[in-house]
Amino acid sequence: MRIISVPVDIVLYMIDLFASAEESAAFTMATIRNHPVRIPLLMGMVAIFPLINGYTARIYRGGSIPPDLSKPLELLIDGIRLMIVSFIYALPFIGAIIIVGSQSDLLMDLITRAESGLLFSEVGAVFFLIVGIILLYAVVILFSIIGVIRTARSGKIRDGFAFGAILAHIRRIGGVSYLSAVIFYTAIAFLVSLPAGYMMELSLLGYIPAFFMYALVTIFAARYFTLVFESGLPGSSDQ
Repeated sequence: MRIISVPVDIVLYMIDLFASAEESAAFTMATIRNHPVRIPLLMGMVAIFPLINGYTARIYRGGSIPPDLSKPLELLIDGIRLMIVSFIYALPFIGAIIIVGSQSDLLMDLITRAESGLLFSEVGAVFFLIVGIILLYAVVILFSIIGVIRTARSGKIRDGFAFGAILAHIRRIGGVSYLSAVIFYTAIAFLVSLPAGYMMELSLLGYIPAFFMYALVTIFAARYFTLVFESGLPGSSDQ
């Protein structure tokens, strides 16, 4: 009987992912457990999203102790800075969506008239276009996460677009490890967003638990990707 062996690297990746997730969950709980008054404040900051972005900037700067909510003006400025970086990263993807959306009638016409089963027919062209947009989105996400954290730590927008330094940092983390971490978090965020979105659709009161869940996910994500980022810092034990 043949025994199927699992590569050691895959096992180690999974252990790292769960360990980082566990630490991030503990960090998130400590943020509100030790300071219950933060709960309504964080929920309000979700509505005024530059503020919640500013709080994530403080988390991105590192440290195992959750940062406080003092100096709201600084939170606002940091949040706007991160929003600018995120928006610039999103521009190529937004542009691609606008172009595809503006040609939606033409694309549907091509699909309905194309001969089925031909890889290089009009349907094939549309398929490759969609795949291209998905790949573009993936590249933007992978670079933007590191770029945003770099900006949060330095306070300089230009550091968020130092692509050579970002790519070198991703290499130090490990391409497979980094991609696995992003996919792992995306799955968690998707599972949480479903009930949160459903509660918001039910009634206005549903926004209260939904905003609470979004606040927790935002803090979790900030700490989670901080750990991922720090694993690629020079001298990290994870290298």
